[in-house]
Amino acid sequence: NIELRKLLDIKDLSSKYIRTSFNELYRDGNYLLANYISTAYSKQAKDRTQFDKEVIKVDERVNLCFLIFSADVFRLFPVPGDQNETWLAHSRQGEFEYKDSLFITNIIPMYFMSIRSAIKDQDWTTSDTVVSYIKRYQMKYGENVYPSDYKIDLEIIYNKYNIFSRLFIYYSLCGVVLLVLLLIQIFKKFNFLRLFIKFSNYLIYLGFIIHSIGLTIRWIISGHAPWSNGYESMIYIAWATILAGILFSKRSSFTLAATSIASGLLLMVAHLNWLDPSITNLVPVLDSYWLMIHVAIITASYGFVLLGSVLGLLSLWLIVFANKNNKNRISIILSELTFINEKTLQVGLFMLTTGTFLGGIWANESWGRYWGWDPKETWALVSILIYTFVLHMRFIPSLKGILIFNISAMFAIWTIIMTYFGVNYYLSGLHSYAAGDPMPIPVFVYYLFALMIITSFLSIFNFKKLNTWK
Repeated sequence: NIELRKLLDIKDLSSKYIRTSFNELYRDGNYLLANYISTAYSKQAKDRTQFDKEVIKVDERVNLCFLIFSADVFRLFPVPGDQNETWLAHSRQGEFEYKDSLFITNIIPMYFMSIRSAIKDQDWTTSDTVVSYIKRYQMKYGENVYPSDYKIDLEIIYNKYNIFSRLFIYYSLCGVVLLVLLLIQIFKKFNFLRLFIKFSNYLIYLGFIIHSIGLTIRWIISGHAPWSNGYESMIYIAWATILAGILFSKRSSFTLAATSIASGLLLMVAHLNWLDPSITNLVPVLDSYWLMIHVAIITASYGFVLLGSVLGLLSLWLIVFANKNNKNRISIILSELTFINEKTLQVGLFMLTTGTFLGGIWANESWGRYWGWDPKETWALVSILIYTFVLHMRFIPSLKGILIFNISAMFAIWTIIMTYFGVNYYLSGLHSYAAGDPMPIPVFVYYLFALMIITSFLSIFNFKKLNTWK
């Protein structure tokens, strides 16, 4: 942001990153961004300008630097004999007994001094020795909660390889390549394409294995199931979507291509700025075995219904590109995709309904009632009713047919989007994260809805023109 760069007196206005020192943000003892921060936080998230957002980001980094420099961000020192296994920061040394307090008071300044010397001399021996003293103290008084070496190694590997961020690109590329190959195969028969299609399938299988390993590692590191917050549930839904594609891929490779692209998009959304990927402890209400059951089932159902929406979109585009020369071939593929779509939605609806009922049992244990018309509960019920209607439209003569089913399956996903994102970030309730302070709606949401509308009109027009399928 040019305005922010000028405010911070940054000379290079074209550089990608803002580089300034911590001290330069304080002039005459006053914090340079104080008034701008107050203005930015006084607005709702949806009303903040780009300048407001950039100021908040810089302020977050300043606060983090302040906590690091003061050593308050690191709770490095366990309290001897504490029943709750409490660990405190360096600034709380007054709460320790004399001998321990003296050690804590001196060890952190000693560490910072050793780092300063090491940067100049490139000799980290003293710094490593100081760290070993801190570790000895931790092991002496906090051994019960000190993470095992293999967990520490796993977390280093997890952070180093950034599995889910890389899978976003991997899934997207594999899915697009496979989809292009399958579309070429519809119009042109090349024997060598089968080999490339098979190879693309195996690449997606490999991605799913890596995805599963990543979830397992996160589970081991955190000590709880990896679907306890917004970020984790997104990467888990992406995993469930790929699983759904694999289960139905024997019938048609289009299914696997669709799920690969959809999972790539989900992982992209998971790594947007408003979802926090950090591994944290569970909030008390989620510290229950029901997290393993209710949340796992209901969020996995989102993967199956998402597959149904993507298959609906893909089927409609096949109708759009159908003509007199390829209509027989496309008709066969369209029937296969519609059949798979129906079975996918049946599985998704079953899991969604089961998960909702199990959620009522958990609600009774946590809040003392089975159902309270909380926004999340209400929209879960709406989603169940919508998908029940979509699957039973075939019993209504005027709503029976491939075209109307695929259009309905495509649009029905918006009830799930409302159940998940709308309730979590835009409504206040027991299941909400934002409590009425919503995040801005991503621009791609409007493009997606417009794509669905355009696709629907084009498919209806071409379907009536050909008028060959029933």
